[in-house]
Amino acid sequence: MKICYDYEIFWKQKFSGVASRYFYNLITHMSLNQDTEIKVFANFFLNEKIRYLNSSIIKGIYLKKRIPFTGKIFEKFNSITCNYQISNFAPNVIHKTYYSNKIKKKNSRVILTVFDLWHEKMSDFKYMPKKDSLKIADHILCPSNKTKKDLIKIYDIEEKKIKVTYFGIENFDQYKKNKSKAFLKKPYILYVGARQRYKNFVNLIKAFASSEKLMKDFDILCFGGGKFLNEEKELFKKNNIQGLVYKSKDDTDQTLYNAYIDATCLVYPSSHEGLGLPPLEAMSLKCPVITSNHEAILEGVGESAIIFDPTNFEDIKHKIEETVYSNDKINKLKLDGLTQSKKFSWANCVKETFEVYRKY
Repeated sequence: MKICYDYEIFWKQKFSGVASRYFYNLITHMSLNQDTEIKVFANFFLNEKIRYLNSSIIKGIYLKKRIPFTGKIFEKFNSITCNYQISNFAPNVIHKTYYSNKIKKKNSRVILTVFDLWHEKMSDFKYMPKKDSLKIADHILCPSNKTKKDLIKIYDIEEKKIKVTYFGIENFDQYKKNKSKAFLKKPYILYVGARQRYKNFVNLIKAFASSEKLMKDFDILCFGGGKFLNEEKELFKKNNIQGLVYKSKDDTDQTLYNAYIDATCLVYPSSHEGLGLPPLEAMSLKCPVITSNHEAILEGVGESAIIFDPTNFEDIKHKIEETVYSNDKINKLKLDGLTQSKKFSWANCVKETFEVYRKY
């Protein structure tokens, strides 16, 4: 079977966002199947992760950063060249990595993964970015039943065209603990990922700053999401916690591993997710999880996390305090979380995805 992936997510995400991490793991595991021929047509790409794919799979040149004022030129070149390469390759299956590039599928079948429907909901359904891609998709994959329900409701997609394939958890076995925590003054609460919009990072800061106990005993460490913006620095200053919130020194998987291992807990206040990988990753490394009550996140963590209302910073504060000062709760979360995390593996995700490919 001939399978290919387009360039889009690898041009849009430089570091390992959920989407690019998903496709990297999917491609890596899928390529182990001797009955498949895998190609990634990413002529110019920015993503750090796929640099390490076998050269027989990835067709493209890695750029360390975007060249100013050339974004549209590179995007157009990637689109035209990718479609030409796909046409010559004549795959059985094209798995689109994002929603923009208009694939000319000819005799190939198109698979599309829809990660979440946040943009549609936040625009009151005035912005429908997946419409064109969904029209040409023969089958659609979703990371949770919540995302599947949203997709059916918003785009009126037939249920039989959709399959839920839960994402796997990053394999951290290759990493070893080092002294990543040395620059922090105290034990820390971990935050992972982007911090803007529906991620509700602001409410975590408000919750933390409203607790004298937490400020006295803990710092906050943020992994990923880029450098702190000026408005974030102002937020820290306004709440008198500018010396208590830190950013990880880099965004590597080794640093993420260390962050999970050393953290007192992960707090994940997002109000919208396709599934939510950080809580599951944390659980796999016995890092206790305190998270929002969003339906898709609960689909992942089950009953193995402490749950709060992400719109209520007082609730966030109380749930953190009740957890971090209780050894019994911490130990139970570690054990329950580890058991829950084992339900999510890339092996299962790849197996279920290949079953969809094989239909064509």
